[in-house]
Order: sequence, then C-alpha cells, then structure tokens
Amino acid sequence: MRLGRAFSSFLILLAAAVVVSVGVIAWLKIAPRRVPPGQPALATLDSSSLPAFRNAFNAADGDVRVLVMLSPT
Repeated sequence: MRLGRAFSSFLILLAAAVVVSVGVIAWLKIAPRRVPPGQPALATLDSSSLPAFRNAFNAADGDVRVLVMLSPT
C-alpha cells in the first residue's frame, strides 16, 4: 500500500514539473520583448545582419565596446 502511495506522489510531482516546464517554455517563446525607453531595440544576429553589425562595431574604434552573446544551450 505504501508503494502505491509513493508512486502516486511521484506521478503528481512529475506532472506538476511538466506543467511548470511547459508554462516556462511558452512564456519564453510568446512573451513580448521590450527594452527601456531610449535604449536601441534588441537585435538578432544572423548571416544577413552580420556585415552591418561588423561595420557598426568597427566604426566605434575609439570607444569601449562590449559584446555579449547569450545562448540557451
């Protein structure tokens, strides 16, 4: 009898973890991306936008530049 109760509790916790995970993934995919007023919009780098980014980065030769690349994996 105790084994059945422990298994039921495990299934409930597993189902709750799946529901929370699906909710977090949905929020990350659907949530609007906003930036504070006065800040440039967020940019996604791909093969078509890379030359423009490289030119803008190299144009600020005398300024301090910081490049941060984040990846979900």
